Amino acid sequence: MLLITTGIVAMTPNASALSHLSNSSKMITSFFPKRKREHPAIESSSSKRPASACSASTVSTASSSSSAASKSNSASSSSSSASVSALLSHFPSSAEDVSWGTALKKTLESKQFENLSKFVEKERANKTVYPPPELVFSALAKTPLHKVKVVIVGQDPYHQPSQGHGLSFSVPHSVAIPPSLRNIYNELVQDSNLPEFNTKPTHGNLESWAHQGVLLLNNVLTVRRGEAGSHSKKGWEEFTDAVIRAVLERDDDSDNNSNNSKGVVFLLWGKPASTKATTVLSKYAASSKKGDVNSKHAIIMTSHPSPLGASKTSSPFLGSRCFSRCNEELRKRGWEEVDWRV
Repeated sequence: MLLITTGIVAMTPNASALSHLSNSSKMITSFFPKRKREHPAIESSSSKRPASACSASTVSTASSSSSAASKSNSASSSSSSASVSALLSHFPSSAEDVSWGTALKKTLESKQFENLSKFVEKERANKTVYPPPELVFSALAKTPLHKVKVVIVGQDPYHQPSQGHGLSFSVPHSVAIPPSLRNIYNELVQDSNLPEFNTKPTHGNLESWAHQGVLLLNNVLTVRRGEAGSHSKKGWEEFTDAVIRAVLERDDDSDNNSNNSKGVVFLLWGKPASTKATTVLSKYAASSKKGDVNSKHAIIMTSHPSPLGASKTSSPFLGSRCFSRCNEELRKRGWEEVDWRV
């Protein structure tokens, strides 16, 4: 069983078909019915010439249609490839990060991801979208798959200028600390089991967490300026589901010596994060042939750290000691603790 703790503890028909036939005669006969032959007794030689001319014209028309369809399909395919390439231009590709590309290969090559890429490309052409392209996959770039030991799930990127930089809850040094992150710092300071964290940081950059193996993953990785949730249900949710699944598959690999299948700790703040992660975990457990593979993972759930949710529900974020509890679970699994200081 999972260890779960809360609080305290689309082309026209002809064009489409023509593009898939290689024999021109087949294309003509398939889409241009044979001319019905007149009775020999009434068919004169003069009537044959126009028929021949008509036939030549038909062939020419068919050939032109086939060529146009082929070009159309080629252009469409090229456009799709360009969209995917644009979105993935900053996907982790260094020797250390290549594991994400391998683990997510099927997802990145899917029609769904192609459609997502087209959407993001169109949005960037007409709207202001955050974060900038080079920061979309920061969570994966800064935390290679083999290093992941903690997973924190956010919702979507900050939607105001200069805020979002690809890591959930985090902002660049020069940006004012958002309310939710202030409460995160409040909880860290109040946790008596973390005496080293005795001063609230003056910035909100959490890259140091990411470098230690804390995957700061948002549910949706892009957003339109000033419109929270504007890129929801466009395909990002399925992509980030695959990211979480990749972590589970890594730890389900008994031959993986880099992490010794230790399991990870999920810090889930708020209902959306909890629902997402536990759903992926449950589906993975149901599809796995290796038994109760998720028993090795720890899940710590609380309310969201936002001002409206930090103190609500039966599992409030404030006072949960979720960070020290996370370190406790990491120790049990043979991982080094996270130094939460930034």
